[in-house]
Amino acid sequence: MTLSDISSDSSTASTAIGPVTGGRRSWRTVRRIVLYVVLIGLSFLFALPFLWQASASFKNSAQILEPGLNLIPESFKLDNYSRVFDSVPFDSWFYNSLFITLLGTLGATFSSAFCAYGFAILRARGSNICFALALITIFIPFEALLIPEYILFAQLGWLNTPLPLIIPWCFGGGAFNIFLMRQFYKGLPRELIDAARVDGASEFRIFWRIMLPLTIPALTVVAVFHFIFLWNDFLRPLIYLTDVNETTLPVGLSGFLSRFSRQWAILMAGSFMALLPIVVLFAVAQRFIVKGINLTGVRR
Repeated sequence: MTLSDISSDSSTASTAIGPVTGGRRSWRTVRRIVLYVVLIGLSFLFALPFLWQASASFKNSAQILEPGLNLIPESFKLDNYSRVFDSVPFDSWFYNSLFITLLGTLGATFSSAFCAYGFAILRARGSNICFALALITIFIPFEALLIPEYILFAQLGWLNTPLPLIIPWCFGGGAFNIFLMRQFYKGLPRELIDAARVDGASEFRIFWRIMLPLTIPALTVVAVFHFIFLWNDFLRPLIYLTDVNETTLPVGLSGFLSRFSRQWAILMAGSFMALLPIVVLFAVAQRFIVKGINLTGVRR
């Protein structure tokens, strides 16, 4: 076989491989385009209620009740937002919701991390049974504990105060949050804890200085989910907060609907302003949420 034959064979092989490689690249490009189109369509579908609410907040009541999906208002009515503050104490409701949600989220996040550290790292007789009992509380509905809690808080003199909505979350933070943090602790290397113990560090210092900074993704997931839960909570503020100026946004907006049942534009403006903090929080913390959820299921 001469050198010319070898070169001709190699050129023939490269010519045959070229279309195959090009076909694979074109197929990958088509698949990527289709995937992007599907994801954009699904994103628009899930964002459609939010977009419609944002659009309705700039319309009048007649335009809102028109049939069809009209996302672009004929004329933007900015006075809907000013009428919200003129009609009800919206600023007081917003402050009350923010105050209760922030303090309750801080208490639930750090207390659940503290309890999860004990269940995941410390070895004690009966700890697994205690953890199972804590998980069982997930299946107990809040309505079953409503009357005993109300009697307890009434005897403590906490009615019509934000204390019943904040203090209980500072003692454990909820079984689901404890479970989530415990799974994250299980995935951390125990060599760090053993080395700290050899150096003479106490368990609280190990938790506060070593383990807690490593659990920022899981803490973010717990904080964001609990923030959304407390911000949207309706039943507890309805029961414990009787003064209209001390209530939260969900309860206040429900009363707003009963008083102005035909003024949908004002209701949409108030609801849109109440929804904005959650959207902003989720957009800012989205990267940490995805990272925390991915790492929570990984165990060594």
